[in-house]
Amino acid sequence: MATARDIKKRIRSVKNISQITRALEAVSASRVRKAQARVLASRAFAEKAWEILLNVQSTATKGLPLHPLLASRDEIKNIMVVVLTSDRGLAGAYNTNIIRVAERFAHRMGKPTRFVTVGKKARDSFIRGGKNVVAEFSGLPADPTIASISPVARLAIDEFLAGTVDQVFIAYTDFVNTLTQRPVVLGWLPLVPYSTDDQVMAEMVKDVPAVSAGKSDYDYEPDAAAILDEIVPRFTELQIYQALLESQASEHSARMVAMRNASDNATQLMGDLTLVYNKARQAAITAEILDIVGGAEALQASIEGLADEILASQPQNGNGAHAMMSPPVVAKAGGRVSLKGGSGDDLTVIEGIGPKMSAALVAAGIDTYVKLAASDEAALLKAIEAAGMRLAPALPSWPEQAALAAAGDWDGLERLQDQLTAGRKA
Repeated sequence: MATARDIKKRIRSVKNISQITRALEAVSASRVRKAQARVLASRAFAEKAWEILLNVQSTATKGLPLHPLLASRDEIKNIMVVVLTSDRGLAGAYNTNIIRVAERFAHRMGKPTRFVTVGKKARDSFIRGGKNVVAEFSGLPADPTIASISPVARLAIDEFLAGTVDQVFIAYTDFVNTLTQRPVVLGWLPLVPYSTDDQVMAEMVKDVPAVSAGKSDYDYEPDAAAILDEIVPRFTELQIYQALLESQASEHSARMVAMRNASDNATQLMGDLTLVYNKARQAAITAEILDIVGGAEALQASIEGLADEILASQPQNGNGAHAMMSPPVVAKAGGRVSLKGGSGDDLTVIEGIGPKMSAALVAAGIDTYVKLAASDEAALLKAIEAAGMRLAPALPSWPEQAALAAAGDWDGLERLQDQLTAGRKA
């Protein structure tokens, strides 16, 4: 199980990532509105331009020359697929879906395919896959214009007119709404509706706008050839420009939704990790408490063992019990009882002498039973008065008690103290 510190570091990492995803969501949300407005505003114009191009083809039946970009080839030997993706990731399955559709479409065509990539994601994927990438374009502006995409249109037109390729397709993501984007393939050159009997390919091909039932008659000034040479290339660029707008709107929508889902998942993950952290922290606190309790019990056992040893070393009275008034001593030498860890005697054994009184006597140089027994009442009274104390009712009996203690007669001392009342003999 991970430690509390490791879990806390992970929570901090998830929190930092959630801040990034929220920022990306906010940026995409601000851009997606503008992109949606732009694509919806140009969609009707692009569809109408496509309808005009289809109607213009009818001019061939009236003896007028047909523009080369409108002429279909009898035999398809090579094709070109222009793939529109983004330069950045973090957009969910947006890039993966369109790359997969482009590869599947080229495979179903069964013809040698030349790829032109718009966006770093398609370029990197096709180069890693060993595809025939003849050109790549990246770094397009956030607000593209016809001039931004003209190099791609010029390359495709030149390749088609030169006969290097016989068909050109655009693989892009069609914007449906904020939550739905559909990867499609659009037949671009020649400028005629593309149809196929392959059901799988038909599902990937974008449906062309409906053409009005009646054929429109056009008047050309100065002449049909000059007009077609001017408008057909422009309408050709318009189709790739509209596809780019659709792709950008789809990219921002996909990134906004993906970052929102990532932020929600990060919030949920932080909640789960916080619960795990609290459990780990509680387990650590419980373990520490158990260690403290175990140590306290071991220390108590050690103290009790030491107390038993001290009691075992105490002298016993006539009844075989340890003397209650015996001081805590460790050795006897020359009739003098010494305290453990000190050089003087425990004067508090004498009834009527407390800790303060004992300190006053020691300060006066009376620190042993022998010295106390040899002191008279005047000397003792002077010692306690020097310490600021006056009342000492039991003072007259101190030398007698000290003499018994100095001789080690603890039983006699106990009997004497039983005869005293308030430190005096009754």
